[in-house]
Amino acid sequence: MEETTPPQLRAQVLALILPVAGAGAEGEADRILERAAAGPGEPAARALELARKRAQGAPLGLATGLQAFLGVTLAAREDVLAPREETELLGRSALAVLAGLAGQEPGRELRMIDMGCGSGNLTCALAAAMPQARIWASDLTASCAALTVENAARLGLGERVQVSCGDLFEPLRGRGLEASMDLVVMNPPYIPSSSLEKTHARLLEHEPREAFDGGPYGISIVTRLLQDAPAFLKPGGHLLFEFGQGQEKLVQRLAERREAYAGIGFAADAQGAPRVGILRTLERP
Repeated sequence: MEETTPPQLRAQVLALILPVAGAGAEGEADRILERAAAGPGEPAARALELARKRAQGAPLGLATGLQAFLGVTLAAREDVLAPREETELLGRSALAVLAGLAGQEPGRELRMIDMGCGSGNLTCALAAAMPQARIWASDLTASCAALTVENAARLGLGERVQVSCGDLFEPLRGRGLEASMDLVVMNPPYIPSSSLEKTHARLLEHEPREAFDGGPYGISIVTRLLQDAPAFLKPGGHLLFEFGQGQEKLVQRLAERREAYAGIGFAADAQGAPRVGILRTLERP
Protein backbone atom coordinates (compact mmCIF):
# COMPACT_ATOMS: atom_id res chain seq x y z
CA MET A 1 0.00 0.00 0.00
CA GLU A 2 1.32 3.44 -0.92
CA GLU A 3 2.23 5.53 2.13
CA THR A 4 0.26 8.75 2.63
CA THR A 5 2.53 11.78 2.37
CA PRO A 6 2.18 14.79 4.73
CA PRO A 7 0.59 16.98 2.01
CA GLN A 8 -1.86 14.22 1.14
CA LEU A 9 -2.75 13.71 4.81
CA ARG A 10 -3.28 17.42 5.33
CA ALA A 11 -5.55 17.54 2.29
CA GLN A 12 -7.58 14.62 3.66
CA VAL A 13 -7.92 16.31 7.06
CA LEU A 14 -8.97 19.59 5.41
CA ALA A 15 -11.57 17.85 3.28
CA LEU A 16 -13.11 16.22 6.36
CA ILE A 17 -13.30 19.31 8.56
CA LEU A 18 -14.04 22.04 6.00
CA PRO A 19 -17.86 21.72 6.23
CA VAL A 20 -17.80 22.43 9.98
CA ALA A 21 -14.63 24.55 10.33
CA GLY A 22 -15.22 26.92 7.40
CA ALA A 23 -12.70 29.76 7.21
CA GLY A 24 -10.79 28.36 10.19
CA ALA A 25 -10.15 25.00 8.55
CA GLU A 26 -6.48 25.65 7.73
CA GLY A 27 -5.60 26.47 11.32
CA GLU A 28 -7.69 23.62 12.69
CA ALA A 29 -5.99 21.16 10.33
CA ASP A 30 -2.59 22.26 11.66
CA ARG A 31 -3.72 21.69 15.25
CA ILE A 32 -5.15 18.27 14.44
CA LEU A 33 -1.92 17.20 12.73
CA GLU A 34 0.21 18.51 15.60
CA ARG A 35 -1.93 16.71 18.16
CA ALA A 36 -1.84 13.47 16.17
CA ALA A 37 1.96 13.63 15.88
CA ALA A 38 2.31 14.09 19.64
CA GLY A 39 -0.20 11.44 20.68
CA PRO A 40 -0.24 7.66 20.80
CA GLY A 41 -0.61 5.48 17.73
CA GLU A 42 0.25 5.98 14.10
CA PRO A 43 0.08 9.73 13.31
CA ALA A 44 -1.80 9.50 10.02
CA ALA A 45 -4.50 7.20 11.40
CA ARG A 46 -4.79 9.32 14.54
CA ALA A 47 -5.09 12.54 12.50
CA LEU A 48 -7.93 11.12 10.43
CA GLU A 49 -9.66 9.85 13.58
CA LEU A 50 -9.53 13.32 15.14
CA ALA A 51 -10.66 14.95 11.89
CA ARG A 52 -13.68 12.64 11.65
CA LYS A 53 -14.66 13.51 15.21
CA ARG A 54 -14.45 17.20 14.35
CA ALA A 55 -16.45 16.59 11.18
CA GLN A 56 -19.23 15.07 13.30
CA GLY A 57 -19.64 18.44 15.01
CA ALA A 58 -17.42 18.13 18.09
CA PRO A 59 -15.65 21.41 18.94
CA LEU A 60 -11.98 21.32 18.01
CA GLY A 61 -10.90 21.18 21.66
CA LEU A 62 -13.03 18.11 22.31
CA ALA A 63 -11.78 16.45 19.14
CA THR A 64 -8.12 16.93 20.08
CA GLY A 65 -8.41 16.87 23.88
CA LEU A 66 -6.70 20.26 24.16
CA GLN A 67 -8.14 23.77 23.93
CA ALA A 68 -6.28 27.09 23.69
CA PHE A 69 -7.86 30.02 25.53
CA LEU A 70 -6.36 33.47 26.12
CA GLY A 71 -2.78 32.26 26.08
CA VAL A 72 -3.17 29.04 28.07
CA THR A 73 -3.67 25.48 26.82
CA LEU A 74 -6.26 23.44 28.66
CA ALA A 75 -7.28 19.83 28.76
CA ALA A 76 -10.76 19.29 27.31
CA ARG A 77 -13.34 16.60 28.09
CA GLU A 78 -16.62 15.57 26.44
CA ASP A 79 -18.62 16.02 29.65
CA VAL A 80 -17.49 19.65 30.05
CA LEU A 81 -18.22 22.67 27.86
CA ALA A 82 -15.34 23.42 25.48
CA PRO A 83 -14.26 27.08 25.82
CA ARG A 84 -15.45 29.23 22.92
CA GLU A 85 -13.46 31.97 21.27
CA GLU A 86 -16.25 34.47 21.96
CA THR A 87 -15.75 33.99 25.70
CA GLU A 88 -12.29 35.53 25.33
CA LEU A 89 -14.11 38.88 25.28
CA LEU A 90 -15.29 38.16 28.83
CA GLY A 91 -11.76 37.10 29.76
CA ARG A 92 -10.18 40.26 28.33
CA SER A 93 -12.77 42.43 30.04
CA ALA A 94 -12.10 40.75 33.39
CA LEU A 95 -8.36 41.06 32.87
CA ALA A 96 -8.76 44.80 32.26
CA VAL A 97 -10.59 45.13 35.58
CA LEU A 98 -7.90 43.20 37.46
CA ALA A 99 -5.08 45.09 35.75
CA GLY A 100 -6.71 48.38 36.68
CA LEU A 101 -6.98 47.34 40.33
CA ALA A 102 -3.36 46.13 40.33
CA GLY A 103 -2.25 49.50 38.98
CA GLN A 104 -4.11 51.33 41.75
CA GLU A 105 -2.82 49.08 44.54
CA PRO A 106 0.37 47.27 43.45
CA GLY A 107 1.07 44.10 45.39
CA ARG A 108 -2.40 43.73 46.88
CA GLU A 109 -4.01 40.31 46.58
CA LEU A 110 -6.89 40.47 44.11
CA ARG A 111 -9.79 38.19 44.99
CA MET A 112 -12.13 36.77 42.39
CA ILE A 113 -14.89 34.18 41.97
CA ASP A 114 -15.25 32.29 38.69
CA MET A 115 -18.81 31.05 38.89
CA GLY A 116 -19.74 28.16 36.61
CA CYS A 117 -16.07 27.57 35.92
CA GLY A 118 -16.49 24.77 33.36
CA SER A 119 -13.03 23.64 32.26
CA GLY A 120 -11.40 26.40 34.31
CA ASN A 121 -10.62 28.48 31.22
CA LEU A 122 -11.31 31.87 32.82
CA THR A 123 -9.78 30.82 36.12
CA CYS A 124 -6.56 29.61 34.54
CA ALA A 125 -6.18 32.40 31.98
CA LEU A 126 -6.70 35.13 34.58
CA ALA A 127 -4.54 33.47 37.24
CA ALA A 128 -1.74 33.00 34.71
CA ALA A 129 -1.91 36.63 33.59
CA MET A 130 -2.28 38.12 37.11
CA PRO A 131 0.13 36.57 39.65
CA GLN A 132 -1.49 38.54 42.49
CA ALA A 133 -4.93 37.06 41.78
CA ARG A 134 -6.48 34.46 44.07
CA ILE A 135 -9.48 32.71 42.59
CA TRP A 136 -12.38 30.70 43.97
CA ALA A 137 -13.86 28.62 41.14
CA SER A 138 -17.13 26.74 41.41
CA ASP A 139 -19.43 24.71 39.18
CA LEU A 140 -22.63 22.74 39.50
CA THR A 141 -21.11 19.54 38.11
CA ALA A 142 -18.36 17.44 39.60
CA SER A 143 -16.80 16.80 36.16
CA CYS A 144 -16.29 20.54 35.63
CA ALA A 145 -14.83 21.04 39.09
CA ALA A 146 -12.45 18.12 38.56
CA LEU A 147 -11.27 19.41 35.17
CA THR A 148 -10.67 22.89 36.62
CA VAL A 149 -8.52 21.33 39.34
CA GLU A 150 -6.61 19.37 36.68
CA ASN A 151 -6.04 22.38 34.45
CA ALA A 152 -4.96 24.63 37.30
CA ALA A 153 -2.49 21.97 38.46
CA ARG A 154 -1.02 21.34 35.00
CA LEU A 155 -0.39 25.09 34.65
CA GLY A 156 1.17 25.41 38.10
CA LEU A 157 -1.67 27.59 39.43
CA GLY A 158 -3.10 25.26 42.06
CA GLU A 159 -1.86 27.23 45.07
CA ARG A 160 -3.90 30.28 44.06
CA VAL A 161 -7.03 28.45 42.90
CA GLN A 162 -9.65 26.82 45.13
CA VAL A 163 -12.40 24.79 43.47
CA SER A 164 -15.86 23.93 44.80
CA CYS A 165 -18.85 22.04 43.47
CA GLY A 166 -22.49 22.97 44.01
CA ASP A 167 -25.38 25.21 43.02
CA LEU A 168 -24.11 28.71 42.21
CA PHE A 169 -22.80 30.44 45.35
CA GLU A 170 -23.99 27.82 47.86
CA PRO A 171 -20.58 26.08 48.22
CA LEU A 172 -18.96 29.44 49.04
CA ARG A 173 -21.33 30.55 51.76
CA GLY A 174 -20.18 30.54 55.36
CA ARG A 175 -16.48 30.49 54.47
CA GLY A 176 -15.72 34.11 55.26
CA LEU A 177 -15.80 35.12 51.60
CA GLU A 178 -18.81 37.44 51.72
CA ALA A 179 -18.13 41.11 50.90
CA SER A 180 -14.48 40.32 50.09
CA MET A 181 -14.34 39.87 46.31
CA ASP A 182 -13.00 42.40 43.84
CA LEU A 183 -14.58 40.57 40.92
CA VAL A 184 -17.13 37.89 40.07
CA VAL A 185 -17.16 36.50 36.53
CA MET A 186 -19.48 34.02 34.90
CA ASN A 187 -20.18 32.56 31.49
CA PRO A 188 -23.69 31.28 32.26
CA PRO A 189 -25.91 29.11 30.10
CA TYR A 190 -28.03 31.51 28.06
CA ILE A 191 -29.74 29.60 25.24
CA PRO A 192 -33.55 29.43 25.72
CA SER A 193 -34.70 25.87 26.37
CA SER A 194 -37.00 25.73 23.34
CA SER A 195 -34.24 26.99 21.03
CA LEU A 196 -31.85 24.43 22.44
CA GLU A 197 -34.31 21.68 21.57
CA LYS A 198 -34.67 22.90 17.97
CA THR A 199 -32.16 25.34 16.46
CA HIS A 200 -29.22 24.38 18.67
CA ALA A 201 -29.98 20.70 19.27
CA ARG A 202 -26.67 19.60 17.74
CA LEU A 203 -24.77 21.18 20.63
CA LEU A 204 -26.13 18.45 22.88
CA GLU A 205 -24.51 15.70 20.81
CA HIS A 206 -21.08 16.45 22.30
CA GLU A 207 -21.50 18.67 25.38
CA PRO A 208 -23.70 18.67 28.50
CA ARG A 209 -27.12 20.31 28.44
CA GLU A 210 -26.54 22.26 31.65
CA ALA A 211 -23.77 24.22 29.93
CA PHE A 212 -26.27 25.75 27.46
CA ASP A 213 -29.82 25.68 28.88
CA GLY A 214 -30.70 29.14 30.20
CA GLY A 215 -34.35 28.36 30.96
CA PRO A 216 -37.49 29.56 29.12
CA TYR A 217 -36.03 32.93 28.07
CA GLY A 218 -32.33 32.19 28.36
CA ILE A 219 -31.79 34.39 31.43
CA SER A 220 -32.71 32.14 34.38
CA ILE A 221 -29.12 31.79 35.63
CA VAL A 222 -28.31 35.45 34.88
CA THR A 223 -31.26 36.45 37.06
CA ARG A 224 -29.91 34.41 39.96
CA LEU A 225 -26.39 35.68 39.39
CA LEU A 226 -27.50 39.32 39.58
CA GLN A 227 -29.35 38.56 42.79
CA ASP A 228 -26.66 36.58 44.60
CA ALA A 229 -23.33 38.10 43.51
CA PRO A 230 -23.54 41.36 45.53
CA ALA A 231 -23.30 39.44 48.82
CA PHE A 232 -19.76 38.38 47.86
CA LEU A 233 -18.53 41.61 46.28
CA LYS A 234 -16.80 44.47 48.02
CA PRO A 235 -18.44 47.89 47.73
CA GLY A 236 -17.45 49.01 44.25
CA GLY A 237 -16.69 45.42 43.22
CA HIS A 238 -17.23 44.24 39.67
CA LEU A 239 -19.58 41.64 38.20
CA LEU A 240 -18.92 40.58 34.60
CA PHE A 241 -20.87 37.97 32.64
CA GLU A 242 -21.45 36.81 29.09
CA PHE A 243 -24.91 36.74 27.54
CA GLY A 244 -26.47 35.73 24.23
CA GLN A 245 -26.59 37.83 21.11
CA GLY A 246 -29.62 40.13 21.18
CA GLN A 247 -30.21 39.72 24.94
CA GLU A 248 -28.71 43.08 26.00
CA LYS A 249 -32.02 44.91 26.54
CA LEU A 250 -33.40 42.11 28.65
CA VAL A 251 -30.17 41.94 30.65
CA GLN A 252 -30.22 45.71 31.15
CA ARG A 253 -33.77 45.62 32.51
CA LEU A 254 -32.83 42.82 34.91
CA ALA A 255 -29.78 44.74 36.17
CA GLU A 256 -31.69 48.00 36.64
CA ARG A 257 -34.17 46.23 38.93
CA ARG A 258 -31.36 45.40 41.36
CA GLU A 259 -30.62 48.23 43.79
CA ALA A 260 -27.18 46.83 44.64
CA TYR A 261 -25.62 48.03 41.37
CA ALA A 262 -24.53 51.44 40.14
CA GLY A 263 -25.69 50.78 36.56
CA ILE A 264 -24.59 48.49 33.76
CA GLY A 265 -22.20 48.81 30.84
CA PHE A 266 -21.42 46.46 27.98
CA ALA A 267 -18.42 45.11 26.09
CA ALA A 268 -19.07 44.42 22.40
CA ASP A 269 -17.61 41.82 20.10
CA ALA A 270 -15.78 42.50 16.83
CA GLN A 271 -19.12 42.95 15.03
CA GLY A 272 -20.24 45.57 17.54
CA ALA A 273 -22.79 43.34 19.28
CA PRO A 274 -22.94 43.67 23.10
CA ARG A 275 -21.96 40.31 24.62
CA VAL A 276 -20.62 41.05 28.12
CA GLY A 277 -22.40 42.82 30.97
CA ILE A 278 -20.22 44.95 33.29
CA LEU A 279 -21.62 46.07 36.63
CA ARG A 280 -20.25 47.55 39.85
CA THR A 281 -21.80 47.34 43.27
CA LEU A 282 -22.61 50.61 44.99
CA GLU A 283 -19.96 52.25 47.14
CA ARG A 284 -20.97 52.62 50.78
CA PRO A 285 -21.34 56.16 52.14
